Amino acid sequence: MNQTLWLLGGAYVALGVLVLALNIRSGWPLWIRLACIVLVSALYFVTWQSLQDLRGWPTRGALPPHFLLNASSVLEPDENLGRPGQIYLWVTPIVDDEPLGIPRAFALPYNRDLHTRVERARDAMRNGQLQMGDVTSTDGTLRTSNPSAFAPDHQQINLHDVPEPSLPEK
Repeated sequence: MNQTLWLLGGAYVALGVLVLALNIRSGWPLWIRLACIVLVSALYFVTWQSLQDLRGWPTRGALPPHFLLNASSVLEPDENLGRPGQIYLWVTPIVDDEPLGIPRAFALPYNRDLHTRVERARDAMRNGQLQMGDVTSTDGTLRTSNPSAFAPDHQQINLHDVPEPSLPEK
């Protein structure tokens, strides 16, 4: 991933040099040349912010509607340091009652109630019971999956044991 970042950074530097060279030799009005320079400079910042999810940092995106809980971590708020607290969940989406895809890390704002539920789920996982979760809105309706949406503050995360598989009859 670091090589990709270096290559992308080099591509943006080349783009910046190209824009500057074109601006020096062009007969464009000054405001267009300045706008080009500002736009390319803004692209550096936008690209850097959008690449953070690719580097493995937890996303603040919305959780999938059904998921298998792989791991969790809770950082409680610390008023002395001014840290608001975070809840991190590492989950695998469940589609058609089957875990599907690659596990993903999610960062959620700290909530005392969610902290308690995550601790209970972690204890159950330590005792060998797999945990799964559902995301509903506060009015009780199941939320649909939208991977590009940010996690809403009004979501309700329910964690429970994975049901025992039903075996076919002999």
